[in-house]
Amino acid sequence: MPNLWVELKCPEHGLERFKIKVIRKYNVNPELITVKYRTKPKYEISGIVVGRNVSQSEIKDYLVQYFRSSGLIDRVLSIKLQL
Repeated sequence: MPNLWVELKCPEHGLERFKIKVIRKYNVNPELITVKYRTKPKYEISGIVVGRNVSQSEIKDYLVQYFRSSGLIDRVLSIKLQL
């Protein structure tokens, strides 16, 4: 299962890394990309649910667009795909 490793500049800790799981579903729309949230300990991204026809570059583009809309894009240092 592929994962996305995201590195952010954190004003409190310096560098923050976290993993976002890519969950490929076959019983949904083949072009679907949606965010799955974790509710505990806090409301943050735990994974991205994608359809079977979604490429890895589309997943990265969606994540960049998500960070841009949430105002975190200026803190993102890197987004790496781990297979």
